[in-house]
Amino acid sequence: MLLMFPAALSLAATIGMPRTDPATQLARVRLIVVSPAATTDITIAGATLASYTSVVLSSSGSASQTGGTMRATNNNPGTAVEVQFDAVLAGVTAASRVAWNVSTSQSVAASLEVFSTNDASAPQSVDRFAFTGTSAEFTTQGTRLLSGDDLTVGPVPEHLVLAHYYPWYDLASWRDPELADRPVQPYSSDDASAILRQTGQAHAAGIDAFVVSWQGREIGWNDQRMRLVLDAAQRTGLRACVYFETYVANSGHDPSQPIDLGVLARWLEDAVDMYGSHPAYLRVDGRPVIFVYIASQLSEAQWSAVLASVRARGRNPLVIGDFFHSRLINVLDGEYQYINITLSPEQLADNYRTESLRVRTFNLLKSGDRRRIWVASVTPGYDDRLLSARTRHLVVERANGAVYDAQWRTAITLAADWVVISTWNEYFENTGVEPTERFGSAYLDATLRWAKEFKTPDRAPHR
Repeated sequence: MLLMFPAALSLAATIGMPRTDPATQLARVRLIVVSPAATTDITIAGATLASYTSVVLSSSGSASQTGGTMRATNNNPGTAVEVQFDAVLAGVTAASRVAWNVSTSQSVAASLEVFSTNDASAPQSVDRFAFTGTSAEFTTQGTRLLSGDDLTVGPVPEHLVLAHYYPWYDLASWRDPELADRPVQPYSSDDASAILRQTGQAHAAGIDAFVVSWQGREIGWNDQRMRLVLDAAQRTGLRACVYFETYVANSGHDPSQPIDLGVLARWLEDAVDMYGSHPAYLRVDGRPVIFVYIASQLSEAQWSAVLASVRARGRNPLVIGDFFHSRLINVLDGEYQYINITLSPEQLADNYRTESLRVRTFNLLKSGDRRRIWVASVTPGYDDRLLSARTRHLVVERANGAVYDAQWRTAITLAADWVVISTWNEYFENTGVEPTERFGSAYLDATLRWAKEFKTPDRAPHR
């Protein structure tokens, strides 16, 4: 499959452009729906549903916690189910007219009550609606939803640029015919001088940390090479953290076998114990950062159990998972998607707007909750056509940097907390930005320009 993208605006044309943070003009509301229908859906117009959670108040039912439609499901149709949705809305002004569109799977008598919960200690009832039928629309004046405290998205300690880093290579690797490109300077991932050069290049290009592929201490070179990266990073001003290759987190290190929760818990403890105190390890508020690939292969309950066991034994890592629009935001500390290269610019903007709102406002749903971190990924292109083991191939041409520029622009415009480059040096899929035979230093140069734009405080989005 070959995907082509239209040319992007030049970076120069975007420097200093105003940024549009979607998480502004926030209001916190509570909706309580009572309905005997098998399903009752609520959508919103006149404002944007940023984030929400749900609680079933009666004994028979369930409710959604993701997506743009809040759905109450009744396990005993004909008997009323009562569901509470707590939500953060964006784009609410005093002049807004927020519409609640309610639809049911069959004609019933149902009700919807609307509360303002900006003052979390004292919810204020602002509207109550009742209807009979299969659909209805009700409206609430925006000024009634804005009572109480002003809501704002709290800042992250710093905007960071990170890059996925792969310590896979020896000198023989560069003779592999399945590689799509090769570095300007071939290297071994066991060579301390080569790692020192790479961390220096990355730091000079505005990258703050390498996110280092890691597959457990039982694979001996993982530990050795992680320590080489950390030591080199310390010397060059970079930081680093581990990146779990979760698909082999089992006793056989076998990607065809299920993830073992005990192995994953041990990986978390090992990462904290082995590397977390290193001066160059990436920490936020004292917590060692760990990225987790395909985190969505485990359920919310499984992640909750793993993290509870790890924290009960005295470790408290900050875990950022690879998922999208998932209940995992309840238990993890942040979200990213490893790669979004198949999305059109319009689809990417829609996804990033959705997740920027959801992740960055999620803590506002519960008093005292921790701020989640939203990490936008940027990728220069993709080409796996030389990989013989794959029956289907994907090629996204780099378009002379237009794809990379467009991904960076979207991440910055939609208020990413951090940006992760996918990747520094993945040559089998040709997603790297380090200097190569084919592209020279063009993508490292572009990284420096975009990193500076991302970190410019006077043009950061209003928070």
